[in-house]
Amino acid sequence: MAIKAYILDLDGVIYLGSDVIVGAVDSVNRLWDHARVLFLTNNSTRSRDNVAARLNASGIRCTKNDVITAGYAAAAHIKKHHGFQTVYPIGEAGLIEELKAQGHTICEDADFVVVGLDRDLHYDKLRIGLQNIVDGAEFIATNTDPVLLTEHGFVPGSGAIVHALETAAGVSPLVIGKPEPPIMDIVLDILKLQADECAIVGDRLETDILAGIRCGMSTVLVLSGVETRESLEHSEIEPDYVIESISELAAIEW
Repeated sequence: MAIKAYILDLDGVIYLGSDVIVGAVDSVNRLWDHARVLFLTNNSTRSRDNVAARLNASGIRCTKNDVITAGYAAAAHIKKHHGFQTVYPIGEAGLIEELKAQGHTICEDADFVVVGLDRDLHYDKLRIGLQNIVDGAEFIATNTDPVLLTEHGFVPGSGAIVHALETAAGVSPLVIGKPEPPIMDIVLDILKLQADECAIVGDRLETDILAGIRCGMSTVLVLSGVETRESLEHSEIEPDYVIESISELAAIEW
């Protein structure tokens, strides 16, 4: 079956920290000539508007509606299943913007605690989040990625924050981002396609590739980010295709 949509991760696929990966701009823009392109990231620090603006500035064709962040997915999930809610976010401006855009109220005494990557994390945020969860608030994680790859190497990811709060509360969160179903359900709802008409391209076996396998998409691992040939050999997760970078995507014979 012909691929009708490409779902592209950002960190490690399009970008390495603040740097654009060589060949990414031309490769992505060529995809638009014959397929739908959707950018899918577990990183909740930027809003969809900001992600689209960054891609445009890099020369990649993109609008806000072509982007799904884990922050947006968390906000949309809460709205769809629970309506407008009070939310205490542990995260950055992108997460807060997406929660507000879906009509949720940001406050310290909340019915939901939503946790994402927060590079301004301090003890008081964990304290307030914990108290809300102990008082009965629903605990949601945008994702549990342990690390984030930057141009300077690995830094702690949102999973490090989520697990700290999980340990304190003794409660496991509902995880929205890859590889979990909530974010992939949103992807397919937006695309209006069957999973086997889609290909997901990412640099992480346990998030991008596993997400695609679980929902029946074709999977492409790029080695420009987190994974290496060695980590691939030691993993039970098997992508359909392995390429060095997104610049080789056009050469795949589906």
